[in-house]
Amino acid sequence: MNRVPLVPSLLAAAVLASQPAMAGYTFQEGDLSGEVNLTAGGAAIFTRNVNFGAGRIDTRNGQATGNNADWQEVYVKPAVSFSYALNPDFDLLAKGSIVAASTFGDGDAGGFTRGTDNRVSAEEAYVGFRAGEWRFTAGRQDYMIGSGFIVMDGNLDFHDDAAFWLAPRTAFRDSAVLGWSRDALSVQAFSLRTDDHLGDYRMNGVNLDYAVEGVATFGAMAMKLKSEDRDSNIATPRDGMEVYNIRALNAKLPGLQDLTLNAEYAVQGGKDGGIKYDAKAWYAGAEYAFSDLPLQPKLGYRYAYFSGDEDLADNKREAWDALSKGFVDWGTWLVGDVVGNYLLNNSNQKVHTWSLKTQVHPALTVGAMHHQFSLDEKNLFGAPVSDRRFADESVVFVDWAATPQLFTSLSYNWVQPKAAAKQLLGDKTFSAVEMYFTYRY
Repeated sequence: MNRVPLVPSLLAAAVLASQPAMAGYTFQEGDLSGEVNLTAGGAAIFTRNVNFGAGRIDTRNGQATGNNADWQEVYVKPAVSFSYALNPDFDLLAKGSIVAASTFGDGDAGGFTRGTDNRVSAEEAYVGFRAGEWRFTAGRQDYMIGSGFIVMDGNLDFHDDAAFWLAPRTAFRDSAVLGWSRDALSVQAFSLRTDDHLGDYRMNGVNLDYAVEGVATFGAMAMKLKSEDRDSNIATPRDGMEVYNIRALNAKLPGLQDLTLNAEYAVQGGKDGGIKYDAKAWYAGAEYAFSDLPLQPKLGYRYAYFSGDEDLADNKREAWDALSKGFVDWGTWLVGDVVGNYLLNNSNQKVHTWSLKTQVHPALTVGAMHHQFSLDEKNLFGAPVSDRRFADESVVFVDWAATPQLFTSLSYNWVQPKAAAKQLLGDKTFSAVEMYFTYRY
């Protein structure tokens, strides 16, 4: 989900739609100040041998629509934010934005949208205040914890939301965030509600981050889930789930400044009625920048684990629930652009990821990634398989920052099925050509 990247590591320094925008039109009248921004994006995707040749299935009517899917997506997102200073230590805050999105062509390869889907709706709409080291906001708003491993995207962009691949809608609805920060320490208490397609559940919790300069940013999170609409959670129960997470991000070792380490560990526990949760997920990764070599290539490796459920018929939920994970850059946390979008969803899987990228020009990045997917338990969404190896996905990409406002990307992804995928789906290579742009004002 969400092709609009967060950090400059990939897609040539583009900026995620949900983070504070590049400066647009700013204004100030006395104690009132504000900013008007506009984000627009478009994509054209061409896929072949969808689901390894099993074909595309429309999720709304269950009909097969062929082995190939070609579609286009566009969106625009105007936004305006305000700040009113009552005194030097107290500001009133407000922000609003609207997303208009459309899908054309065949609809996405997962069958989540059709070529006739389009929608205009409110995205962000919150008010709040800043009082010294405190900040409070309530309403529809974006919120991200750590690397987006568990909490980041409150909307799945399914059906008439349109633009599933671009995923411009990320705000949590009916939410509130109270934060306090001083120097290296920041703490937030949050209450976030997801959209109906994510299950319409609420996450209540606390998050803590502590940045040690030159060492790492350490964090911890604890939250409990409550279903707002039990009918929407029949297939994926979440009432009473408790989630705990610890992490160390952007870690550096003494004398090895070219090496960056990242790791997180999380568990899902708790119970509600006759259902008990017992799942876990973790990852560890390293990236080394060869700063003394021409073009300064970066080589990376990451292992990610998401637990599976051996027996889906009992009342114990051992498969990791991806919840409201987000997209930050290639492979994080949409693991494999084809596999992550249309086949697996950060559950019941083990993934080895290798990456190599380099900036051949300050505005041009080229790179490649390779993912090896295996199942944790020998079943695919409950259907038994005889082998855990699922698929290998590779991608080559070119990212170009044409101007400070315009970012473009072109990629070719191909996924080779292994024993588990061949047993249940097909034996053809599932491929995708993806072209993308975003404009920020």
